[in-house]
Parts: sequence; C-alpha cells; structure tokens
Amino acid sequence: MAKVLIIDDDVQILKLMVSYLEKERHEITTAADGKQGIKLLAHQKFDLVITDIIMPEKDGIEVLLWLKDMVNRPKIITITGGSVSLDQTYLLTLSKGLTADIVLPKPVDFATLTSAVRSLLG
Repeated sequence: MAKVLIIDDDVQILKLMVSYLEKERHEITTAADGKQGIKLLAHQKFDLVITDIIMPEKDGIEVLLWLKDMVNRPKIITITGGSVSLDQTYLLTLSKGLTADIVLPKPVDFATLTSAVRSLLG
C-alpha cells in the first residue's frame, strides 16, 4: 500500500481516480488545485503524486517545479486534456521535461492508470 496524493480540479475525475486506486488498496489524499497540493506536500510524505496540469490557483506545472528539487521526491504522474490555448501534446512533453515519471492524456481509464501506478511503485 502506498500513500498517493491526487491533485485535480475536476471533481468527477478526482472521484474516479480515487475509486480506481482504492481498489488497489492505496491510501489516497486529494487536493482540488496545485495550491492545496503543495500545502499537503510541504507537511506530509507521499510515495506518488498524480496531478492534472491545467488547474486554477497553482497549476500542475507549478507543482512539478515545486517538486523538482525535493530530496526524496515522490514518483510523479501528470495527466492533462490540454486547454483551449495550450495543446495537449505540448503539455505532456513539458511535464515530462519537468521530472514527471509518467505522463498520461485524459481521459484516463482504469487499466492505464493502475498500470502506470504499478510500474512506478513496483
């Protein structure tokens, strides 16, 4: 069992990912945006962070930058569907360059997400 932080502003996607990973018996904590996520990361240790890229307050790129130089940083999965002004492929490439271990496009299905989590957590 791993401690997983999921950061996403879409409540439905957040609930879906929580249900997927609870089936895998992980301990899940959630945050509605990058600002809340960074607060949690500053005070708790996580084995894995799953973050959306496009969010209000602080986005996923800011989360990645905050984690970049962290000693013993958690594994990172970024997920994005892109936005009106930013292409999904660009965001996925950018997040990979900012220390994301795995990048996934939205929508993410159960098999893809759990496979990514298993590959990172062993």
